[in-house]
Amino acid sequence: MNRHKALALLLALCMLLLLPACGGEDTYTLRTCLPEVPSTLDPAMVTTQTEQIVVSHLFENLMKRTSDGSGGYKTTNGAARSHQVETDSNGQQIYTFTLRSGLPWSDGQAVTAADFVYAWQRLADPATGSPNAQLLSMVAGYDQVRSTGDVSKLQVSAPNENTFVVVLSQPTSYFLDEICTAAATMPVRADAVSQEGWSLNLQTLLTNGPYRVQQWQDDVLTASVAEDYYDARRLGPDVLEFRFQPDTQAAMELYESGEVDFVLGLSDEMIAQQGENYLADPLARVTVLIVNQMSDSTIGEKLRQAMSLVIPRSAITQELGAQRYWPAEGLIPYGIRNTAGADYRTAAGPMLEVDPELYDACCQAARELIAGQTLPSSGITLTFDSGMAPAAEQIRDAWEQELGLSVTLQPLSAGDLATTLSKSDFTVALTTLSSKINDASAFLDDWTSDSQSNVGHIHSTAYDLLLRIIGNSDNAEARDAYLVDAERLLLDNGQVIPVYCHTTTWLLRSGLTGLFGSGTGLYYFTGVVHQSN
Repeated sequence: MNRHKALALLLALCMLLLLPACGGEDTYTLRTCLPEVPSTLDPAMVTTQTEQIVVSHLFENLMKRTSDGSGGYKTTNGAARSHQVETDSNGQQIYTFTLRSGLPWSDGQAVTAADFVYAWQRLADPATGSPNAQLLSMVAGYDQVRSTGDVSKLQVSAPNENTFVVVLSQPTSYFLDEICTAAATMPVRADAVSQEGWSLNLQTLLTNGPYRVQQWQDDVLTASVAEDYYDARRLGPDVLEFRFQPDTQAAMELYESGEVDFVLGLSDEMIAQQGENYLADPLARVTVLIVNQMSDSTIGEKLRQAMSLVIPRSAITQELGAQRYWPAEGLIPYGIRNTAGADYRTAAGPMLEVDPELYDACCQAARELIAGQTLPSSGITLTFDSGMAPAAEQIRDAWEQELGLSVTLQPLSAGDLATTLSKSDFTVALTTLSSKINDASAFLDDWTSDSQSNVGHIHSTAYDLLLRIIGNSDNAEARDAYLVDAERLLLDNGQVIPVYCHTTTWLLRSGLTGLFGSGTGLYYFTGVVHQSN
C-alpha cells in the first residue's frame, strides 16, 4: 500500500512539473502603443484611430470583424447570433437581428435590443453632435431626424428584448460589413450616457465587448478578457495594454526597450531605423485637387485634364516620404474593397499614370491637349493647408513650367481651409478626403449634384445617374462595373484630381501573429498569439 501511495505522489509531482510546459504563461498580456490620447470613448463621438481601436475592443456590435488569415478581415456574428433580410414592396430592405441570449453589460445587466435602438437614435440625433452620424444615412427616416430632431422618425425598433429591426431606404451592400461593425454604432446604455463624462470614468464606462477596463492610469489603459464573454476561449491576449504616446520617438524607445509589442504610426526616422521590419498598409485617405467651377477663373475640361497630367505624383511622394505616401493611381486608394470583397484598386487597375519614366511623355500630351487654347488671364490661385506646402509648391512649379500657367499659392490654417471649402470660396484647392467605411462608393458619393459635400459644384447628369444605379444595385458584379465607370467619368471630367494616397505604418514584435486591419485605419488584437501557439 505504501508503495502505491509513493507512486501516486510521484505521478502527481510529475504532472505539476509538466503543467507550465504545456500551458505556457498563466496570463498573456499584449502591450500596444497608440499615437493619440483618447479624448472620449463614447462610441458616437470617436474620431481618431486610437479612440476607434480601443472602443472596438471594449464594445461589441451586432456583427464583428475576425481575421481572414491574410491580414484582412471577414464579418461574422457578434452580439447578434443571426439576422434575416427581406425587401418590401417599396424596395426598402428590412433587417431583423436576433441577439444572443444572456449578453451582459460590464455591470451584469442584460444587453437588450432597446440599447441598440437608443444608441442608433442618439447617433442620428443632431443634438448629439456626432461627427459619425452620416454612417446611418441609409436607414429610413434618417433625413427626417436630421431636419427635425425627432429621433422616433429613424426606422429602428425593438419588438422584444432580443430582436432589433432596421429598415433601410435602399439596398446597401456594405451595411453588415461596415455599419453593423463600426465603432460609432456600438450599443450604449442610456443610464450611463446620462452621466457627464461617462466614457472617461471607470465607474460609469459600461461596456459589452470582449475586454473590460481594469485600470486607466496616466497614459496606460489596461483591459482584461470579460470572463462571461461568449467567445472568450477564442481570444488571443488575456490582457490588452493600451499605451497612449503621441511622441513617435518616445514610442520607438518603448518598443526597443521591450515595454510594448506593437507601435502604430511611425516617423520617417523610425522607418529608416527599422529597414524592412515595419509594415505599411494603405489607408482610406487620398489628397486631391478640387477645381471649383463656380470660381471667377474659367478652367475648361481640357485644361483640367492637362493640369492632372503634369502633376509629378511620384516626385511629390518621394519628398513627403515614399514609405508613408503613395502616388495616387485613381481617386479610390488601395485597401478599399469593391462589392465582391476584392481590393477595388487592384481589380479596376490604375487610371492615372504615376511612372516617373513616363512623366515627360505625360507633359508632352498635356501641352498638345491645350495647344491653341487661351489660359486664364488672371492666373490660378491654389489654396491649401499650410502643412501641405511641399506638395503645393511642386504642383505650382509643374503647372507654370509645363503649361505656362500663372499660379498664386494661398496657404491657410486647417480651420480656415475648412471654412473656405464649405463656402466654395476658392479656385483650386488641395485637400484630403477620407472615409469611415471600407467601400469604394465612399469616395464617389460626395460628387453628385445634390451632395452637400460637392464643394467644387460638379454637375454631371451621367455621373448622377451612375451613382443612383450604384445606390440601388443589389448585384455585386453590376455594381462593381458601375463603380469603375463612375470613377473614370469623374476623373475624365477633371474637377477632382487625385495627387497622393496615405498609408498607416506599424511594428509588431517578431513571433506574434494574428493581427488584422480594417483598411480604414483600425487594427484588431483579439486574435494575436505567439507564433508557436
